[in-house]
Formats: sequence, structure tokens, C-alpha cells
Amino acid sequence: MGSQIRRYEGASSQGVQPRALAVTASVPGLDVSSHDGTVNWASRWSAGKRFVWVKATESSSYSNPYFSAQYKGSANQGFIRGAYHFALPNKSSGSAQAKYFSDNGGGWSADGRTLPGALDMEYNPYSGGVCYGLSKSQMAAWVKDFSSYYLNRWGRYPIVYTSASWWDQCVGTATSVSSVQPLWTARYASAVGTLPAGWTKHTVWQYAETPYDQNFFNGTSAALTAFARSAATTPPQQCTTTVNGYRVSGAIGCKYATAKSVLGNPVGAMVNRGDGYYQLFANGAITYSGATGAHELHGSVYSRWKSLGVSAAFTRLGYASSDGNADVLFGRGEIVWNAGRSHAYIVEGGIWQAYRKIGGSTAMGLPKSDMVAGRGGGVKKMNWFESGAITWGSGIHVVRGAIYPVWTRSGSEAGVYGGPTTDIYRSGSAMKQNFYHGYTLTYAGGRVTAQRTSTR
Repeated sequence: MGSQIRRYEGASSQGVQPRALAVTASVPGLDVSSHDGTVNWASRWSAGKRFVWVKATESSSYSNPYFSAQYKGSANQGFIRGAYHFALPNKSSGSAQAKYFSDNGGGWSADGRTLPGALDMEYNPYSGGVCYGLSKSQMAAWVKDFSSYYLNRWGRYPIVYTSASWWDQCVGTATSVSSVQPLWTARYASAVGTLPAGWTKHTVWQYAETPYDQNFFNGTSAALTAFARSAATTPPQQCTTTVNGYRVSGAIGCKYATAKSVLGNPVGAMVNRGDGYYQLFANGAITYSGATGAHELHGSVYSRWKSLGVSAAFTRLGYASSDGNADVLFGRGEIVWNAGRSHAYIVEGGIWQAYRKIGGSTAMGLPKSDMVAGRGGGVKKMNWFESGAITWGSGIHVVRGAIYPVWTRSGSEAGVYGGPTTDIYRSGSAMKQNFYHGYTLTYAGGRVTAQRTSTR
């Protein structure tokens, strides 16, 4: 991070102990990317570093191949760590890049160990001009678009990494970002110097990039932990509203601002469950956790979710991780509306994981049952779908394709073959699947045949 800032602005006093921060009131840290490869975290820890941001993504197409190892390795060593995104504002919208970042490691949780995502705004390393061909107002709007998406999803703002020179040239005072978002300023010298336009204080200072990128957190170790644990800035006013005496605020408030036309008015206060929050509305609900962000559900999906009982729904499915009224993902399952059957079905647990892995409704069609008890044949639980079934018994297995109708005509798990004991597998040019009562069904030459290969 900051390679373009050093290229354009140069550096002075590299390696000199910064004098603007008292040693007793600052915490040393670093940032890394794929250029750093495999990092010796024990060595960095011995050097006194205590926090790190790891590059996760760039634009909406690149992800750091070392990210997982660097992120987990730093955490295992004891670092407070976070992820950062290198912005290319001329490639796609701010919200598109914030989503890509969030989907590829850029999340935040209030565990005191995870730093908020960082938005790296600096000189364009490619063609198109140092400001990416955008005007100041366009750049300001892009930063706001990115930051708003991140706030809505994770409940706090990203920290902005930049230099005073680039920011003043490419953004200037054309944004209110500085009034609500923390600043990570870059200046390779012995003092922080002038801050970017609009900011009156910094949270992090990158003061050197040799032998690797080095930073200071502007505060004590306790303050660093507090910064990691909770939002350090107040959400914008439009994210807080009071309707019918009920306050809607924070990440839930920001989500409500975009979905109130379908959700209606709040019918209760925001509820703290310990690991997250939720709030009910006339026509839906918004749930929030640090792992999933804030998401709304309404319509048929909400009706089915609410029918479980709110507490039981959280226990069974966890927090919503997508929005909608026809197909909503949760931490441990999914509720899917089947219009042909006028019913919303629940797919959950290991069966749900198999359903998602194989391609969801694209591969299996829509669900046509909740998880139901098996009727024998080694099957304990199962879900029926329009184009197949997923069973749980001797493992979790999928029956679909040409083998599926033959199996169902035989009585499925309660019939002569019993439940599946393998997924479908290839044997030469044929496709085969083994079943509980010792049969193998083989699809070859356009037809399915059964052979008993063992007895139970």
C-alpha cells in the first residue's frame, strides 16, 4: 500500500523514528500485500508490530492469492488485523467494488480483533491520469458510494487511506467523508504533516515503506482494541430515524433507508441478541451481525421466517446474509419461495450446504419440501426438489438426473433400492450411484439399469 504515493511524492527520513507521536501513545503496525508473499509473522511481532491490514482485493476482479494465509497467519500470531481494498474508480462503481471487497475477505466484526476495512485511495498506477479521469465531485461521489455500501453491510465505515497531496488534488473538499470516516494518512517523513482536506485528526499514519510498509496507530493499545471493536464514528443522520416512537439506527437504520417502502413502519424496538441485532417492521424484518452485515426480508420469505418464532428462527437459521422476498440466504440455511406450490420452503444444515455447492435451484430446481424424516433405507432426513432429492443418512448425497425418476418410481428411500450411499460418479462412459440395499443404478446408452452388487 502506498507504492504510488512514494513514486509521486517521494520520501524523506525513511526509517527515522516519527517524532509527532509519543511512543507511549502510539502502537506500531504494518500492512502487506501479495508483494510480501509469505510473511514471517513471529519476526514482525518481535519487532513490536501489533496490527496489520492485508490487501484483499483490487477493483472488482483481483483478489490477493496470499490473502487467506496472510490474514490467518497474522491472527494466529496475535495481531489485530483487517483487510484493505485498492480502489480503481474508473473501472466500476464504488458500491460494486465495496461488494467485491466484502465478498472476498473485507468484512468486519465487533470482536476486538478485526479492524474495519480500509479503502486505499491513491495515484492511478495504470493509464487514465492520476485521478482516474474523474472530476473532484465524481471522485467524492465514488468514495461515498463505496463507503455507504460498506456501512450498510457491516455497520461501520471503512477507514480511508490516502495522502494529503493526492486527496486535495483529486477529491478536495467535495465530500463529507472526512466528517464521519477515520483517516489513515501516508507521509514518509518524521512527522505526520498536513492532513488531507477536511480532516482534523488521523487514526493511522503510514510513515515508511522500507523495509516494509510501517504504520503507527494514533493512540494506546487499549484505544486500538476499542477502535477494532466498535464504530469509531457516528453514522450519518439519514441512517437514524424515529417512527411511531421506535428508533431505527446504525446498520439497520441504513438498510431501512433503502427498504422502507417494502418494510413499512417499525413495530418494535431494535433487539440486541448478544451476537447481533434485529428489528421487526409491519411487512418484514432486518437482521444484523458482524459476520453477515444488515439484510432485510419481506413478503413470503418473511412470513415463513416469522412463523417459526423469531427466537427459533435465529437458532435454526442464523442471521440473514442476503435480501429479498423470494430467496433469502441465512448463516445456516435458506428460505425459498416456490410460486408453483404457493409455499416458502426451508433448506438447512448439511443438506443446504450440498444444495448450494451443487448450484442451488439451477441444478436441483426449487425445493418442494422442508427437511423431512426419511422412511427407511438408511435415510434419516431429506429435502425434495423439483429435479432431485438430497438425503442425509450414510453421509449427505444428491440424487438427480436420469437416475432420479427411476429411483422415485421404485419408492425412493422406502423402496427396493433404499437411500443413496454415494453421490453420482463416473465409471468409464457410464454414470453410477450406489444405494443402501446393495443396488447400483447405472446410466449408460440413454437408459438406467439396476444391478445388485451386495446384500445388506
